[in-house]
Amino acid sequence: MSLQNEHAEIRKQLSLYVAGALNSDTESFILKHLSKCSECAAELERWQSITGGLRRLHTPQPSAALFARTRAIAEARLIEQAEQRHNRIVLILLVVFSWAVTLAGWPIFRFATGGVLSLLDLQFREMWILFAAFTAFTWLAGGSAAVLLSARRRQERRLA
Repeated sequence: MSLQNEHAEIRKQLSLYVAGALNSDTESFILKHLSKCSECAAELERWQSITGGLRRLHTPQPSAALFARTRAIAEARLIEQAEQRHNRIVLILLVVFSWAVTLAGWPIFRFATGGVLSLLDLQFREMWILFAAFTAFTWLAGGSAAVLLSARRRQERRLA
């Protein structure tokens, strides 16, 4: 490496040297160069004075009101995310419950409306329409319950 290239490389790394961000091999290379080169040593002194001046500057701190607002916003977002997770779980459970009621309800419905032996009678179409209405009513009742529970939970949170 030529002397001019070595000066350029050292000067590029002086700010990192002052910040303590270099490995020990690079630091020893820079120290060896600085012992021989007064120009680079003067550049190092300038970087050290800049760094010292920056360390003496007052670090601004956020006001208590800004901190409180930021914390309140973060807490509100966390609560909102928890509510969304809870709502997803409730909806999944409602869907599973509705399917379970639907599947379990068909044999019960058939038994209650004509017995087990009437599964093959000619009135299957009429029974299917009644069962579809029963299923739709069950799903509608489950959805309505979910909406009412969600509205009540939101109202309780507002009052808290």
